[in-house]
Amino acid sequence: MFDFELYIKSLKEEDNLKFRADVTHNQFLALSTKLNQADLENDMVNSKYFVNLRGAKNPPLPEIDKWLKNSWNTEKVLAENKTVIENTGQSFAMQWAFAQAYYTTFGSFLAHFKAVGHTENSHSAVLKKLGKLMGESKLPLSMSFYSTGGRNHIDFVNISKPCGIKNLQIELEKEETINNQICQFLKSTRELRLKEKVSDFKFITSKRKPKKSLNFLDWKKVSDSLGHTTIMDLLYRKRIKANYDDIDTFNYNGFKGLDVLNSLCCITNRLNLVNECYIAKAIGIEQYTSILSNHLKRVKNNIVEERLNTVLAVVSAVS
Repeated sequence: MFDFELYIKSLKEEDNLKFRADVTHNQFLALSTKLNQADLENDMVNSKYFVNLRGAKNPPLPEIDKWLKNSWNTEKVLAENKTVIENTGQSFAMQWAFAQAYYTTFGSFLAHFKAVGHTENSHSAVLKKLGKLMGESKLPLSMSFYSTGGRNHIDFVNISKPCGIKNLQIELEKEETINNQICQFLKSTRELRLKEKVSDFKFITSKRKPKKSLNFLDWKKVSDSLGHTTIMDLLYRKRIKANYDDIDTFNYNGFKGLDVLNSLCCITNRLNLVNECYIAKAIGIEQYTSILSNHLKRVKNNIVEERLNTVLAVVSAVS
């Protein structure tokens, strides 16, 4: 199986930057295409869980309001990077765009969680809970693709990794090339998360010495503790790398910053749509539209305003 990190270490600096730039472009193009083609709306309307969804007994409306506005403001800032890129002809703004994409969706999921009564707050807890909800079919199936399992035993759920596809190949009319990009992204991200998580454990031999290598059951313990690796883990990973490891990639002349930004905006739009539908279903359309109206009195935000009709249509269809 292709080892991304090992491969890039073997490249010369310019080739390394080009490869990183192409991989980033292809991965986010694949994710945005997958979500844009996904029938998230009908997935919710036809979901027994969503149809029967009831909100928290005493939903913390001020907290929901706070996290929704945090999400909406951040999404607006993300979209405004387009002006920077177009006016400068450079993509350095993308260093912060990945963090913005993560935080707008994280804020949206937090508002969703508080509306339905989930108690997770920290980044790690929210990401793990999100994977659990996907595994329980409590989120739209078409966005519930993830990787799971321990090192050397990684499996994909609700998405299949095809064979015979080149690592950088992506053709939007060929679903297998889109899935291949996403699976590569899920696999490399899960491997990194497993490596980080294993430091929480102390595996020892029968002679009470630290193990030099882990067996299947050891990795299963690490995997179970980590939870599934979802699209939010991908955004979280990129949020970290963008501010520490990939800065030179965004300054590389061949990096297609505007294209990647458009992909990020599509991804966040689709994920935030789902969360807003769950929030409106949980707290009621009247409460949701009141929060949105108060936001729009102070901020011109066409993005969230345009989503409102879809949110209303989805929630009304199951009310």
